[in-house]
Amino acid sequence: MYEKLPLMVPFVLYLLVLIAVSVYTFRFTKTMEGFHLGGRNLGPWVAGISLIFSGSSGWIFTGMAGLCYAVGPASWFMHAGNLFFMLTAFLLVGKRLRNYSGVLGAITYPEYFVRRVRSGGNMIRGVASMAVVVFMSVSVATQYMAASKSMVPLFGITNFQATLITASVVALYCLIGGFLAVCWTDMVQGIVILVSSVALCSYMIYDIGGWSNVTPKLAALDPKLVSVRWVTLPLVLSYFTTGFQCIGRPHDTIRYFAVKDSKSTRKMAMIGMFGFLINYWTGYLIGLVGRIYFPDINDPETIFGRILTSVLNPWFSGVMLAGLMALIMSTVDSCLLCAASTLSEDFYHTCINRNASKEHLLRVSRLSVLLIALLGTILALNSGGRSVMSAMLFASGGLAATFGPALLLSLYWKRLTEAGLIAAMLTGFSASVAWKVGGMAKISSIHESCFGFFAALVLGTVISLITKPLPQEEIARELQIISRDYRVEQLSEIERGFQSAQ
Repeated sequence: MYEKLPLMVPFVLYLLVLIAVSVYTFRFTKTMEGFHLGGRNLGPWVAGISLIFSGSSGWIFTGMAGLCYAVGPASWFMHAGNLFFMLTAFLLVGKRLRNYSGVLGAITYPEYFVRRVRSGGNMIRGVASMAVVVFMSVSVATQYMAASKSMVPLFGITNFQATLITASVVALYCLIGGFLAVCWTDMVQGIVILVSSVALCSYMIYDIGGWSNVTPKLAALDPKLVSVRWVTLPLVLSYFTTGFQCIGRPHDTIRYFAVKDSKSTRKMAMIGMFGFLINYWTGYLIGLVGRIYFPDINDPETIFGRILTSVLNPWFSGVMLAGLMALIMSTVDSCLLCAASTLSEDFYHTCINRNASKEHLLRVSRLSVLLIALLGTILALNSGGRSVMSAMLFASGGLAATFGPALLLSLYWKRLTEAGLIAAMLTGFSASVAWKVGGMAKISSIHESCFGFFAALVLGTVISLITKPLPQEEIARELQIISRDYRVEQLSEIERGFQSAQ
């Protein structure tokens, strides 16, 4: 028991800090907008770091590190794809979505789509709810799997215990603090991640004798670990096309709704991309340099836990475990809150109880957090040792294929119709799942998110062109307005003008 104390103290202190933040932010969650969007008042630093680390999950230190352990610098084709499409999302989506969500008065992702196409039915909300429950539950499960792969060997606990600890803490501060707690804890966790991972990589390289010793040691193990000359075009394609999973995912895209104004999205993008790049580099180095310490392990995704157990000082290992949990929790909390907003506001409030009070909807939101946390826990406990990387890319890719094409069409194309939007969402959902389940991702070397994305884009466009258009002048005016940069005061005035006219 006492030998585990150096590991447990930093870890427990970190968890207590997260809970303290959630308790502090509880006073800002008395309304639905406060619980789900933090009052639309996030600064670019909080929003940028929160967005990146809601997507950069525990797979960085497990799945991504495991990939780098196995294939070395070839993994950078996946990094490059993710960086490229994340930057694309910042540039194409950020400003316009912040403006449009405010103009329409939408506080949830599905509600934005409903208001954008002037929908009077529940089909959009139904498809969105289905996708969120399916893919968010899988995404949450992958984070619990990542936690278990590192906590079990460190603390000598069971997979059930590791999963339960992770699920309980994340659900607790989501239940108490809502969106603002998630964003502030994501920022705290982002700082923990960046500082601790850079320190770990620096120590490992120093311990081996500097980078001049790293390269020949890796080459002696396997020449592929220091070169990309062996890489084939199908491998490049399969890695790069995973980047499509970065566009339109609800749990990080919702940050654009909450940033204080559209001018802040540019700074938010710069901050986010800087953090994203550092995070990927450290994940890469943990796997690559870790190969020198452990040249032959059955499950490369356990490399991080092995380093903590055998290489580092126990106190530093405790800090690094907090860094891993920061990555895991920054994604799980975002997934849970996104699912809660969809199920409570877009499903329960609209389809079941239109007369529900705000206090009642807040209770439903918190029950929704528990539901998705429970589903994720069940899936994680029955994962059968599946790869964290594979499961995460499937969940993330499915979300992007369902929502990404519809989002881009809604922000740039006035001809989009309700039928076209529904077609895009259904196609993205079904095509990504069918492509994966049917084995086409392996056969074609094209990731399911890429196939689902383009299939949805094409079908959404075709169906829109053959169905009755929305008021074109009205939509064209909105698209022109949202294309500009606004400060807080300007945007608030525009939003009030639109909402008073409705």
